[in-house]
Amino acid sequence: MKATFVPWLHMHQPPIWWNHRPMGNLEKMLNGDPNSEEGWNAQWFAQAYKNPAKYALELSRRGLKPRMMVDYSGVLLEELAKLSQDGTFASRHVDGDPLGDVIGLWREVLNEYPDAIEFTGTAYSHCYFPTTPERDWQAQIMGWKQIFGDLFGEAALERVRGFWLPEMGMMGDPKRAIALIRCLKRCGYEWLILPASALSRPEGWTTPQLENQVHELQVQADGETERILCVVRDTDMGIRQQSGHNADGCLNDIRYRLGVFEREQLSSPPLIVPTSDGENGNVMMFEYFKNTFVPLVEMMPQLADVEMLTVSQYLDRHIGSTQATPVSLNTTGGSWIGGHESWNEGDRRQAIALKIEALSRQVAEQGSPSDPSWDEARQLLLVCETSCFVYWNAEFWFDQADAFLGKLEGLLATPV
Repeated sequence: MKATFVPWLHMHQPPIWWNHRPMGNLEKMLNGDPNSEEGWNAQWFAQAYKNPAKYALELSRRGLKPRMMVDYSGVLLEELAKLSQDGTFASRHVDGDPLGDVIGLWREVLNEYPDAIEFTGTAYSHCYFPTTPERDWQAQIMGWKQIFGDLFGEAALERVRGFWLPEMGMMGDPKRAIALIRCLKRCGYEWLILPASALSRPEGWTTPQLENQVHELQVQADGETERILCVVRDTDMGIRQQSGHNADGCLNDIRYRLGVFEREQLSSPPLIVPTSDGENGNVMMFEYFKNTFVPLVEMMPQLADVEMLTVSQYLDRHIGSTQATPVSLNTTGGSWIGGHESWNEGDRRQAIALKIEALSRQVAEQGSPSDPSWDEARQLLLVCETSCFVYWNAEFWFDQADAFLGKLEGLLATPV
């Protein structure tokens, strides 16, 4: 038995309202004071969005087989495309090299080495699904697919099979969970990744049995049942990945999980999926690829007990002959931090949620899907649902939500 190791990087920057207009947060950072902490960080954040493609290309051209999962929010993909095309990245240098055309580099990797990095879909504006109006779910999901297909082509889009829930947020209400699963399947998704906190742990299971197997999530409500394949974030290794887990440390932890599977006589090999932000912190900006990812890829040809695949490659190889283990949803749902409090508790958060619900209803009732005059309102509504506006519990970000909501209110009040 071989253990399968799948590092996963999550990438996102929110839109903001700045100097009386909307823009991406990365653009705002890049155009600020270059001698400030924010200005200094901006160039390295931009480099971090380029790094997976850069290293996949370099390693693949050396004859190695890098494997990784990534997800980029739709608003971030839009911003990277803008900054790649308008000369901003061409004029910024990191370690002496221009950032260049980041989207073009990604296009090259996806076309030349499609097995190296697997994208998953996500929501257009990084909305938190448990607090987002259900009527907007499909627009968030399909909005991302539209952007990705436009940037990278239909062939690349057809390879997108899994889904990343922003903030790993999954509701516990079974009726709403069924609705979300059906929406994902309607939009063409075959599997999703969940945090362990969202799942009910079967009695007697070890943590590796819960976090390192593919499961079939089964949700029941009012006599109906819905199912979808799910993989689970390896919580401990995800935390370690962001804090500087080197290649040798990764191998030790992988082999521990493999030993549990062999001791429990489990038929499918362990699937180990650590997830973390791909840009936040010095480790991810400066150390991760050089100290962890590249050495692991270089080791793989010599290892008899560990391999690197993407999640869909693992599913194609191992799930089919082996039945996925059925699991149920925790009654509270879950997120990457366990609960939902950072998105729904407190007066400001609840006020923003109520206003989003009211404006969402107004857009749905007054606009027609075939009416192009309402496209701006629909797009602006999705942006208002960005999770960052409420997560940080900070006046700056609450004010960002109010600015976008105010713009949408004004737009809806204007005759079309």
